[in-house]
Amino acid sequence: MSIIIYYFGLIQLLLFQLFIFKTKTYYEDNNKKIKRTNGSALIISNHRSFMDGIVIALIFFFERLHFLVIDWYNKKRKLLKLLIRIAGGIFIERDGRSLDFIQKSKRITAKGRPILMFPEGGFKFTYEPSKFSEGYIMIAVKTGVKIIPVVNDFNYGLFKRVHVMIGNSIDLSDYSDTELTKEKLKEINAEISNKYLMLFYKLKREKAQKFSNKYDFISPKKGDIIRINAGSHHHYGVYINADEVIQFGYTVNRAGENVIVNSISLKDFCGAKIPEVRTMKRSEKRFIRNAEDIEKYAKSCLGQGGYSIINNNCLDFANRVTLKI
Repeated sequence: MSIIIYYFGLIQLLLFQLFIFKTKTYYEDNNKKIKRTNGSALIISNHRSFMDGIVIALIFFFERLHFLVIDWYNKKRKLLKLLIRIAGGIFIERDGRSLDFIQKSKRITAKGRPILMFPEGGFKFTYEPSKFSEGYIMIAVKTGVKIIPVVNDFNYGLFKRVHVMIGNSIDLSDYSDTELTKEKLKEINAEISNKYLMLFYKLKREKAQKFSNKYDFISPKKGDIIRINAGSHHHYGVYINADEVIQFGYTVNRAGENVIVNSISLKDFCGAKIPEVRTMKRSEKRFIRNAEDIEKYAKSCLGQGGYSIINNNCLDFANRVTLKI
């Protein structure tokens, strides 16, 4: 009966797909497209609103999806709690003392059904994914299922389109006989969180490719992407003012030195060269963040590492800081 109710509700939500989501799905590896979980799995995703779960449920339409949810519901909300349970909710007690949700998750995955979890916790209105809590690792190890990471850009709206990146599955079976100490959980979480962040950057890179790539020799203003010719490549930065250009790395990164987001003066950024400024088509200007938001985002990344020539280089950084992608 619960399956009938689940799919009855999901079919009604197809209207969201037609008018609000219009989901475009990317894959970490196009040769290993995960279109179905093919049984039990733990899907993890970033979180901003109640619609996030609907997007993922519609992507995996032919899977009977369950989801973990904090039990915020008091005695006056018994009917709502019942509906959530019928829809596939697995409740986690607010104080975190009870691990009953792990046993419930085992019973669900034993039936070959996937579970959705948002490791960030509540709704997070941050520029980039927030730190994951470690409960999802316990569930994956105790149930023996693989983790499927999903990145959502939350681009909901009638004249918008949601973009989702599905990553390769993560297997934690090697830890099934390992004592999951706080230190070990922290270590595993750091590794998975880093993989997830790289997936987030890959999605942003995919979206940035649709924008024009024209540069002119004009005076930069706050929030502009600027670049200089470094011979075999261009180096990019985000102009704030004459004393602040925020960049990822340097024009030439020193061997063995950690590449991080840093701030230097325009003079030091350019050296003896004249910078070029990125110009956008009129139709693209609505996708540019306002100057104050660009400055705030860029400065929030100071000291950040994780440089990757493939998905997280100086241009990738400048694009996601300045564009609404």
